[in-house]
Amino acid sequence: MFFARIALPLLLVLLIVVFSVAAPETFATVDNLKTVLNLQAVLTILAIGLLLPLIVGELDLSVAANLGLGLILVTGLTSQQGVPAVPAIIIAVAACTAVGLINGLLVSKAGINSFIVTIGMSTILTGLIGAYTLGNVFYENIPKELTELGQGNLLGIPLPVLAAAAIGLILWYILSQTPAGRFLYAIGGSRDAARLSGIAVPRLTIGAFAGAGALAGIAGVIQAGILGSGSPTVGPPMLLPAYAAVFLGATAFIPGTFNVWGTIVAVITLQVGTTGLALIGAPFWIEPLFTGTALIAAVAATRLLRGEAT
Repeated sequence: MFFARIALPLLLVLLIVVFSVAAPETFATVDNLKTVLNLQAVLTILAIGLLLPLIVGELDLSVAANLGLGLILVTGLTSQQGVPAVPAIIIAVAACTAVGLINGLLVSKAGINSFIVTIGMSTILTGLIGAYTLGNVFYENIPKELTELGQGNLLGIPLPVLAAAAIGLILWYILSQTPAGRFLYAIGGSRDAARLSGIAVPRLTIGAFAGAGALAGIAGVIQAGILGSGSPTVGPPMLLPAYAAVFLGATAFIPGTFNVWGTIVAVITLQVGTTGLALIGAPFWIEPLFTGTALIAAVAATRLLRGEAT
């Protein structure tokens, strides 16, 4: 079990060593390190948000489309409607939180399966984004405050990386150091036992979905700042990598349990792998192959580790 806890970090170190030797002039550089971390800051925030519904035993297949909603709203409100950056950011994050809240209410109060609810919500959001954008990309009149959020840095560290680190610390504290976090894990362990213990299962389940929506919105706003534009196609492609990272992360540190630090290491590991393969000249189709294989292996390993823990 000890090896299982450190296997993923060891894999990350191994990949770094291999690619540093294979491509020392391009991979083993400070600039490439910043690029790797910055590229995956948004995915890290999305994956951390995805942890919440998974911890309580539910699926949320709408988080990536919800990220796209946040991105489109913040860019559309500022560039098309002339809304100042700060109010636009607040509206975008609030809207994404409301989407998560609706998911939670439908799952917890109406008793609809989370797979059905969230895949339906993802489809609805895709339609709403298409109706709002008419397929256009918003790239004019994007406010400087928004692009600075995605492209600025503090002491040489990109702001998206700092935001992802701060969110990771906050959620780690909530999940591991507060009663609310322990209650969420208890619900995922046994919903009936949690209910009999007096835990407010419906309320916490709704909160988990709302939290996932809020973090998807924050990720969308930051992604808008990084790109400096709003495209209706951004968002959904991040769903598979986010799930791959969460399940791969569940094999590390606390094997068989969804956890923040494992997720963060998994995101970095996946990006190091795809970046390294690209730098040594691997074909373009390697990235989806690598990510898909990692997801299948991670789910299988998580099931195995959970079985060993019970």
